[in-house]
This record gives sequence, structure tokens and C-alpha cells, in this order.
Amino acid sequence: MKNRIIIILASVLTVASCNYLDKQPDDMRTDESVWTTPSEVLQYLNNCYACLPQDRVIHEERFGLSDDCDVMHSEYATYPINQGNWTPSSGFEQQWGTFYKGIRSTLSFEANATRCTKLSEDKLERYLGESKFLRAYYYFLLLRKYGPVVLITEPMSNSTDFGAIPRTPFDDCVKYVCDLLDEAEEMLPTDYKSSIAADGGRANKMTCRATKAELLLLAASPMWNGNTLYADFKNKDGKALCNQTYDATKWQKAANAAKAVIELAEANPDAYGLYTAEVEMDSPDYNPYKAYYNLFNNGWNKEVIFGTVDNGRNDYTSNGESRYMWQQHCTPVNANAYAGSGNIGLTLRLVDAFYMENGYGIEDAMSGYSETGYATSDGPHVTVSLADQATEEGRIKMINDIRALDCWGHNKGDRNMFVGREARFYASVNYQHKIPLTFGDDKTERNGWSSAGNKDGYGRLECYYGGVAHSESNTSNYSLTGFYPQKHIIPAIIQGGQVRLSGKYVSIYMRYAGMLLNYIEALNEVDPNNEDIQKYWDLIHKRAGIPGIFECHPEIKGNADLQRKYILRERQIELNMEGDRYYTAHRRLLAGTPDLGGEKDDRLWGEGGRMWGLTTFNHDGFDAGNPKTNNFQSEAFYKRSWFEKRVWNDAYYLFPIPQDQIDMSPAVVQNPFWN
Repeated sequence: MKNRIIIILASVLTVASCNYLDKQPDDMRTDESVWTTPSEVLQYLNNCYACLPQDRVIHEERFGLSDDCDVMHSEYATYPINQGNWTPSSGFEQQWGTFYKGIRSTLSFEANATRCTKLSEDKLERYLGESKFLRAYYYFLLLRKYGPVVLITEPMSNSTDFGAIPRTPFDDCVKYVCDLLDEAEEMLPTDYKSSIAADGGRANKMTCRATKAELLLLAASPMWNGNTLYADFKNKDGKALCNQTYDATKWQKAANAAKAVIELAEANPDAYGLYTAEVEMDSPDYNPYKAYYNLFNNGWNKEVIFGTVDNGRNDYTSNGESRYMWQQHCTPVNANAYAGSGNIGLTLRLVDAFYMENGYGIEDAMSGYSETGYATSDGPHVTVSLADQATEEGRIKMINDIRALDCWGHNKGDRNMFVGREARFYASVNYQHKIPLTFGDDKTERNGWSSAGNKDGYGRLECYYGGVAHSESNTSNYSLTGFYPQKHIIPAIIQGGQVRLSGKYVSIYMRYAGMLLNYIEALNEVDPNNEDIQKYWDLIHKRAGIPGIFECHPEIKGNADLQRKYILRERQIELNMEGDRYYTAHRRLLAGTPDLGGEKDDRLWGEGGRMWGLTTFNHDGFDAGNPKTNNFQSEAFYKRSWFEKRVWNDAYYLFPIPQDQIDMSPAVVQNPFWN
């Protein structure tokens, strides 16, 4: 089954300034005419999907606040937050009201859908199941971001005193959502093979199971499982909102929920599973780079469990097309024409996390990693067409191989720190001297991204101070870290110096590899010797084209502490730039890991303190060399340096409830440490 994404057929619901618990969604018709025909009922249900978020890059907590990414521009809200300028009145990415609007719309739908006498029983059953799932999912999003919610389970009457409704303890919220997901699953099909054109991608049994797995993993994690940091997190009547007693059985529940996802996928292998670019992993033609890269750029595929569609317009509109914005901010500036903002950078903490192709981390003596010197030849996966790069015909063949994702890995002249890395590294990281796959094959246009001495028709990325991507005059549109994201980038999207997109792209909320990681993480906490840990971990490594973790590190097998370290590293790599790093750091209470001031970034976690990259500019004592003479082999650029000091406050583990909503709801207490 190819379609696995929720198709939004209606405009996004606007968020009014009124109380989030208002009885009626103010921009959704509920008069009798809505319920007279099946098409009107379906349209209303489609609107219930409209509060789902899309990847908005510079406007989300997972971009710029997490330790894997930096957004340079100071006008975006992540910048003042990283400087400690954040209050409940700041208004940054507040979705409290948005998600409640979605919840209210589902309650209204369920209260009225039966009024349509022309709707068949089976359609009514399915529609109600979709609505229940959506309400559960909106509550999950609230719980993940804000903690315990004000739990509303039925439509409000006109006499309801909204301001008197307190928050519900976290564990009680979890139980309600899990029960709702179980109920919805019974009402929904496994998939929509027989009606893909009309129904492909709607809520189904798999979306229910996957959301339950995500929620129970959150509930089992240290943030909500005996977190003494929240000992005083109570309603005004003294009722505790976070249980203070650690419960190991929560991990078992999380493991069971994730295993249920896997069992459903294994029973339906044509509909669900790891994406492999339509080539079996045991085939000699299997390409791990293409499999991982195309997962995010190929629209519908069987790995995507839940998400929304971005139509990929060619400019930014009030709808804020997510994929266009991503391309724009990850594309470096051009010497001849404005092509991109080029101001999103990956941190060294993420870059260093990726394995070598032999399966070892760069810190391991067995890895063969070197941080100095330059590659003297192309890597083994580069010259697919064996093109003679000295000719124009050969150069174009090479570029076409790159664009087709048949050609990947390091090139001659790349810094050795980028040599011999795993396929997911090359699919995720755009680094100095790399040949971008986003530019067309016109030599003159590609040379617009190259300095005078580098105009070879390839447009290799120049991140050093004085390069085209970071000229002396460019003080705001470059990567502070010396790296750009490669993930989610569409090949050959630059035409005439402008970003040009076509087709539909996906904001992925949940995918199958994440479910495998959920399962082995939870299972490790209750049964670290369980063979399923290796079974499903090996699948992820096999898709990535690297040896299994226990093949390289047999000494960690069965050791819960060591396995946990590597499982969380696997999440960091496999799910990079998908938001998981931010949410995992918070649910695991690792985001507040302090910076102890070492000579390099020796922390695995921590969203405060110094963030590290390569040296891009001569400031704060950083030596970036001379912009007049710098080139691809300027040693000053490859010096590890911190580019920013961030402020961390334990309040940041949860988003604050918007102050205006607190003011209108006297019974609702603010999140810990925000008062």
C-alpha cells in the first residue's frame, strides 16, 4: 500500500483569541445542513484533521532548540529562547488552543454525525473511529508538549464553568487516551487497499497502535515515571499531577504496545514495514543511501504510518508550505542570484554521532576515522557510471548519478572526517566540498556557488569564511556550524537561482523504524537479554547498510545501561531532524545535562551551554583564517569551536500554557518553574 498519509482536504482551522475550551469550534458550521448528506459529513470530518501540524522548520521547538540543529536568524523565536528570553506570554509556537480546537471539533462531530440518515452504518462506524483517533492524537500532542491536560471527554453545555475545570493527573490522561485509541482501533480498518483513491492515508488500526506506543513510551520515561523534579506539580486543591513512584511495569506496557505495532506490520508486509526503495535488502542491487534518502522525498511509502501532505509550492505563502521553507533555509546563497537563506546548520554533536560504514563510531579505535587530511580518491559508491569527470559529458553523467541517488559517499578532496561514513550520514549531512544534488546540471549556474578558483562545474559547497556560502558581506545567511542539512532536500530544485518544487511531500509524524526503536528501548528496560532487541535493531542497521550493533560491540549485549546508551544514539541517528531528539531529550530528562566547560563538546546530551560546530567566523576568539585566502583546505575552518552559548532552565522541559489562557482559567495551574 502506497498511501499512508492523512490528506487534508480543508483549510487549516484558525485559532481564535477566546478560551480554548469554548463549546463550539467558531469556524465550523454545525447547522442542520451539515448533516443532511454523506458528503457534508465527510467534509466536516476532514476539517477535524485540519489542526494537525506540518513541519514548519523555523517555527518549531524541535528546530533550533534541540542540540542537533541551529537556526541562525535572530528574528526567529528560537534565538531569544536560547538566550533565556522566554515567558508564558512569549507566544512561541503555542498549540494549546489549536489542539483543543481539534478536540472540540471531534466531540461535535461525534455528537451530530448520526443525524445523517443517508450515511451507511459501516461508513458511520469508520468516521466515528477516525474522529476518536484524532481526539486521542490531539491529546497525545498536548501531553507530550505541555504535560497533564484539562481533560474534556464530551461536548460542553452552555452552563459549563470553563474556568473551574482543573488539569487531570498525567497517568489518568494516559489511561483515557489509550482507552480511546483501543475503542477507535476496533472501529477502523487495517488499511484502505480497496479504496486508496478516496480513503488512502486516513486513520486506521495502525495509526491507533502507533500512537498508543508513542504515548506509553512517554509515560514510562523518567519525565513521568517517578520524577521528583515535579513533586510540587499539583492542582490548587493539592492533587498531584505527576506520580512520584517509579513503576517498572510502565516500560512493559510500552514494550507491549510497540510490539503490537510490529505484529500488525508483520501480518501485513505489503502495507507496512521498512522502506527499501523497492529493492530487497538482500539484493546485490540494494542501495542503503537511496532507501534512506527517498523515504522522506518519495511521497507515500509503506514506512510512513501517519503524517500530513505539503503540496510543495514554489514560494512562501500565508500557509507556510513546509517543504518550500525547508529547501529555502537549507540552500546556501548564490553569488549570482538569491537561491536560499542558507541559515540552518547541523551541530557537531549530530555529525559525530553517525557511524562509519564498518559499523563503528568515530570514537572507536576500530573505526578507521581520521579528522585530519583529505581523501586522495573517490569513495567506492561514487563513480556509478564510471564517467570521465574531465569531460563535460562525464561531469553531467556524474551529476545525474548524484541526482538519481545512485552515486553517494565521499569524493576526492573531501576532509577525512567525512570519509567512509555510513549511508545515513551522506543522506543527512551537507558538508564542505560536497557536490550538492539540488542544483541543475548547467555549468554556469553551478559555478555561481563557487569561488574563482573552484569553478569546476560542480558547485561544491563552500562553508569556510570567504567562500560563496559565507562571504565577507554575508553576515546573516550562512550556517554557523559549518554544515547544512541534507535530509528532506529534493534533488534538482534550483532553477534560475530560485527554489522550485513540484509534487506533494510529507510531514511524517510516525514511521515504522521509530516503532522498532520504541520497542527495543522499552524492552531493554524490562528484559535486556531479550533476543527481539537484536532482531529488530539489526533490521535498522541492515537497511542502513552497516553491520549489526552486536557484531561491532558484543560486549554490550544484555547490559541494560550500555544498550540504552547505544539505543538512544540510534534514535539520534535514524530519526535525526525529525523532532525525536528534542522529545527524547525531554522525556528522558537529559536536556538539562550541564556544560562543564571542557576543551571540546564531551557531552552526549544537553540543550544549554555551548553548542559546537566547525569554525565559520572570526568571533569570540575563533580563528577562521583569512577570508581573502581561505579555501577548501584551510585548516582554520576544521577547528572544532562553539558557536553559541544557550541558556537552560528546568522550566523548559515543558512548554508553558499561554498566559492568557491561564488568566481565563483560574483552576488551571501553570507548568513547573514558569511562575
